[in-house]
Amino acid sequence: MLNQYFGYYLLNKGILTNLQLREILETEQTVKVKLGVIAVNTGAMTAEQVEEIHNLQRTRDQKFGALAVEKEYLTSTQVEQLLESQQEGHLTLLQVIANKKYMTLAAVEKALMDFREEYETANQTCDTDRLIVKQMVDFSAAGPKADLLYKYIGLLKRNVLRFLNDASFVFMQITEHEKNVQWIASQQIIGDLSLSTGFIMEESVLLEIASRFYGESLMKVDEMALDTVGEFLNVHNGIFCSSLSESGFITDLQTPFVLKKGKESFQLTDYRVAIGTSFGDFEVILSM
Repeated sequence: MLNQYFGYYLLNKGILTNLQLREILETEQTVKVKLGVIAVNTGAMTAEQVEEIHNLQRTRDQKFGALAVEKEYLTSTQVEQLLESQQEGHLTLLQVIANKKYMTLAAVEKALMDFREEYETANQTCDTDRLIVKQMVDFSAAGPKADLLYKYIGLLKRNVLRFLNDASFVFMQITEHEKNVQWIASQQIIGDLSLSTGFIMEESVLLEIASRFYGESLMKVDEMALDTVGEFLNVHNGIFCSSLSESGFITDLQTPFVLKKGKESFQLTDYRVAIGTSFGDFEVILSM
């Protein structure tokens, strides 16, 4: 995860472009091993236990290690050891940057020193994902509810990694409201917080999201693909609502739907944020 944060840092500072960061994260994804796989490989956990933790993450925004300790499958010491094993490839990101000649070694060294100072400070004061989102987009117009929107996007970044096995990044806030033919997944959060949420996707991205979440390759946009994308949005929003309940909010979810839309205006959409992944970009739409 530290590699991702450093990548976002370089993007935000204008040192890397969106395309360069996507290429780097895609390379990273091919070498990074998930904590559950390492736990099974070392014999610390069984495959059944790992699957149970993964299922828990469909309803709770908690890290794999924290849930494994809670279930008494691992000790805190074991989690630390597994994390150390997972981060043995920390230098991979720096090597990719060097191989592609995106930065000189001296520039990397300086950026890494500056990043570590900011990262350590951020880690002590707030959720780092939300800090990154705040550097990329501006929800200040939402007033007291702005932090909930930052939380929503930060959680989505984590859930793309958890459920779609892809490192995503927030790379722009969109103000243009005209869009060509797209697929739109939408769901309404109701209760103490009224929030309309959704994804705008091209067909290829829709199929990749559906395939990764379903666990099998889906080759055409049929009922199964549409239902699976809707379920991904539903699971994400369910975890978001669960986290809201910890802050005293009572919310509920309406049934998600996925529709194909022609060129149209999104005048009722307060915010649109583009999310980058290795398999393409999609937009998050939010209205309060």
